[in-house]
Amino acid sequence: MILITGAIISLLMALFNTPLDSLVGSVFFITLSCLYFCLGFALFNNIPFRKIFIPDSYKGLGSWKILIAIGTGLALSVLTIGIMCSVLSYPMAKTFLVVGIALAVINIILAVIKNAQEKDNFYRNVILRSFVFLIIAVIFLVLPGHIFNAP
Repeated sequence: MILITGAIISLLMALFNTPLDSLVGSVFFITLSCLYFCLGFALFNNIPFRKIFIPDSYKGLGSWKILIAIGTGLALSVLTIGIMCSVLSYPMAKTFLVVGIALAVINIILAVIKNAQEKDNFYRNVILRSFVFLIIAVIFLVLPGHIFNAP
């Protein structure tokens, strides 16, 4: 929650063109992206950091939950980098956003199918989080590129 709040603050800093906005934005967005990319499978399955390397933590999860959690972590990581590149006017922003949107849509479809079969709270959380990131990414994709640039 702290990283998301920091990313929102850095977004506001970039909007108002404050000093060090690119540094603060890069730190928070890249840290959040790395968290999703490296620890997405544990984060979405509610596995505490201390129990990541304990095999008993994964009992009862099933391969679908782990695969969807890995895919969601990958999609949200790419979307986070795409949003950061868009805010800070870095190149390849639209490419990251399009790839992340495609991955998020695939994850949402898989999670909806599995939720229809199993009715698990895990899938609802994945759908909700992916959908929120998807909406934000689409907004940044259609936003004009000059909004966050200095006047």
